[in-house]
Amino acid sequence: RFSVRAAAASASAPAQREAVAGVPWGCEIESLESAASLERWLTASGLPEQRLALEKVDIGERGLVALKNVRNGEKLLFVPPTLVITADSEWSNREVGDVMKRYSVPDWPLLATYLISEASLEGSSRWSSYIDALPRQPYSLLYWTRTEIDAYLAASPIRERAISRISDVIGTYNDLRDRIFSKYPDLFPEKVYTMENFRWSFGILFSRLVRLESMDGKVALVPWADMLNHSPEVDAFLDYDKSSQGIVFTTDRSYQPGEQVFISYGKKSSGELLLSYGFVPKEGTNPNDSVEFLVSLNKSDECYKEKLQALKKHGLSESESFPLRVTGWPVELMAYAFLVVSPPEMIQCFEEMAVAASNKGSSKPALNYPELDEEALQFILDCCESSIKKYTKYLE
Repeated sequence: RFSVRAAAASASAPAQREAVAGVPWGCEIESLESAASLERWLTASGLPEQRLALEKVDIGERGLVALKNVRNGEKLLFVPPTLVITADSEWSNREVGDVMKRYSVPDWPLLATYLISEASLEGSSRWSSYIDALPRQPYSLLYWTRTEIDAYLAASPIRERAISRISDVIGTYNDLRDRIFSKYPDLFPEKVYTMENFRWSFGILFSRLVRLESMDGKVALVPWADMLNHSPEVDAFLDYDKSSQGIVFTTDRSYQPGEQVFISYGKKSSGELLLSYGFVPKEGTNPNDSVEFLVSLNKSDECYKEKLQALKKHGLSESESFPLRVTGWPVELMAYAFLVVSPPEMIQCFEEMAVAASNKGSSKPALNYPELDEEALQFILDCCESSIKKYTKYLE
């Protein structure tokens, strides 16, 4: 399997070059040299001896591979909380941290500013080895232009969310600049706290921040652990382990020496993975893959009013979306399709179809209308092809 990475689009090359030129820290995304320095620093700072090593891999450029046989159900990593970055972490420049806390900045923009503050201090920051190992250009939709989004996500259900996310990051930066940075220019110099640097720091957060449920849901950057790549085939998650007092994950399969070890970033569709992490698993390998599939009544249908009335009675409208997955579609979608294509002589069945489409019946048996099967399936196919035709350009 190979992943398609968001930054790999040839059309995005100008955006990449601009980003690389604008961020003076970090490394090339496949660099092992900076990662080796990170491991040495982590070991010296209290990271226990690891059963995993960082190497170049097929999926994700860099990844952690097993040094020895790893058993199913084995706990790995044990990163101590002292090596984890959270909103409570101490700032190397305490004055900057004091100002941010005085303004009660929320966790995400606080951590984005924290990364830039620490990165700008270079070797004098405690986290310099970690920042040196972070990608100078994270895989992120934040680097996509509006033209690229419109071209590559023309019919994608995440298109509007991608636009909104970029807008939110720009708005957050403008708010911080106007409300805080401009009032303390000596602490927040313009050449350091730029939009380009915030695009980088938010890109790092979206792709690496984890929520630690056993630490009251605290969000954190976990050095070393964030080198683990995602696989939709595993169900192992990072969390704080109270018994060992470290950040761990428990394997749900065994690994041979030299085999890449994976965790799960969550049961997310490929669109969700692209939106947050900047990559898409190879087609057909993600069992959680889905799109929101839009279907609508035909307004020229002579029974349009009766069908709409039946839908509204059960909380539905003339246009509804259903999750379409690689493994199939819900029975509710088929029920809606039956309603759309049913002829006037089946008016007595409209109510039953609307109930099934709304999933408000006492059970979920699939409706059986063999005389409508072919027409309903053709309706779904036509809707699919209509969505696909919206795409005019494709990633290689």
